[in-house]
Amino acid sequence: MVKRGWKSSPIILGLVLLMMISVRAELVINEVMSNEPGSSTTLEWIELYNNSTVSISLGFHTLIIDGVPMSLPDNGVRAQEYLILCRKLYADAGSPGFESVWGDSTGIWGDNTELEFYDVVEVDSIRLTNTGGEIKLNRLLTQVSRFVWQESGSDGVSWERYLPTDTVVYSCLDPKGSTPGEENSVTPKDNDLALVEVNVYPAEEGQCGFEAMLVNVGLLSQPAGNLRVSYDPERDSVADSTDLIAIFDFPATEPGDTLIADTYLDLDGYSPELLIELPEDDKMLNNKKIITGFGRLYPPIILSEFIADPQGSLEVEWVELKNRSDFDLDLHYWYLGDEIKLQPIVGSEYILPAGDYVVLTKDTSLLMSYYDDIPRYLQMSSWAALNNDTDFIRLRDNYEFVIDSFWYVHTFGGNYSWGRSEDPGMRNSWGRSVDSGGTPGYANEIYLQASSSSIEVTVSPNPFSPTEDEMMLIDFSVPAGDNLTAKIYDTEGRVVKTLVDGVPAYDGRIEWNGYSDGGRRLPIGIYILYFEVSEAGQYKQTVVIAP
Repeated sequence: MVKRGWKSSPIILGLVLLMMISVRAELVINEVMSNEPGSSTTLEWIELYNNSTVSISLGFHTLIIDGVPMSLPDNGVRAQEYLILCRKLYADAGSPGFESVWGDSTGIWGDNTELEFYDVVEVDSIRLTNTGGEIKLNRLLTQVSRFVWQESGSDGVSWERYLPTDTVVYSCLDPKGSTPGEENSVTPKDNDLALVEVNVYPAEEGQCGFEAMLVNVGLLSQPAGNLRVSYDPERDSVADSTDLIAIFDFPATEPGDTLIADTYLDLDGYSPELLIELPEDDKMLNNKKIITGFGRLYPPIILSEFIADPQGSLEVEWVELKNRSDFDLDLHYWYLGDEIKLQPIVGSEYILPAGDYVVLTKDTSLLMSYYDDIPRYLQMSSWAALNNDTDFIRLRDNYEFVIDSFWYVHTFGGNYSWGRSEDPGMRNSWGRSVDSGGTPGYANEIYLQASSSSIEVTVSPNPFSPTEDEMMLIDFSVPAGDNLTAKIYDTEGRVVKTLVDGVPAYDGRIEWNGYSDGGRRLPIGIYILYFEVSEAGQYKQTVVIAP
């Protein structure tokens, strides 16, 4: 559990706190669904609210939508109650209705008092425009309410009036997208600290970047408190102390104050579900958010191997991906490309099983004319050609993050591939394939790229005992060079074991069991471990075989 600080800012969002005015508003146009869910225009509706203390009849009232007047039925609206004017109340074979979306879809409005507790009237002449509009409500010749929106907003999200006595409107904040028959989600409360926005992104070293914005949208000052981040794998907004990840303390705030948290989290797994929550206040609707984070194992799919300069009978480039997670993943909406452009990997669903590889290429027929056995391969409709000398390979996931990349400054020729190490703890280490052609579709076998300015060797254990089935682990990093040699000599200067001979320099690990080149277990004693990289240096170290 960690505690983080906050940055305080005097920023005041567009949600301006207005003083309530003691004006009798009668009927108010309170909420409008202009950008209906999906493309079903029959789901447009207008909510009226009776802001007075007596019932009001719709008789003598006229609704004017974008300058077009329409008469209203002579229904009554009870004091402090709501009435919905909908374009279509019940669904039919051709289109949905208000009752089938905001009710219980039985075909009878009012039979479910938990959902259908307010009045609804069908007015089939309602026509609303997504991109902006004006609705006026007149009683006889007097305008009693006006409602204006100037953009489309989000699909299926209504416009709500901030207060019954003013003209300010905002997009609904309720997760359902609208609040017909209920108090508007944007209506201010005395005590309301809102979790306005939370953003996460994959960061370096397997961490999850985390940004949260809080705004005091209430009418009163709010005390200091804390924001809690917990694991919520069931996405049920329930967490206990064992799920807690982090606590962010924040100071007291005045109405309109904005608080911003900006930090990094170390999260389990690949894509953990997170619950972010504030202390209870007068409006719990904006106190919690559930988001998908980025764990230390992210990304689940990585770049694994590629050939950028095919030669001879290999006539096509290829890039291999690996699903290193323990669950199947869909590659639809994933992208692959070079430094300049990204291209979609596949145009529809393609499931890459857990632990499997897939080889991507421009032409699968050319690929398989060179390789006789690749378990999984895909032909991309568009291919970003890779440079033979220097280029940047990028992989973008379905969250639109570039989650893996590799910058290479040369290729090896001879159809040797660039490959990522499969060894635990070395996932960001790349090198040259052991064999020409690489290992597309299978676990990589590579020589790690030489990375050191000098020959550095670590031996453990030393002494070691082959009779106790011990192995000597020889970890090394060396300068780049065309010829790497590693041998074991006895004290008389004779080569007893050749570990590496005549390969391009690479970083890596060698295991030695204490046996000679001829397969004979060497006697107890002192030996010399020798490394050499042509034109780059030599290294010697004493090693001991113990009883």
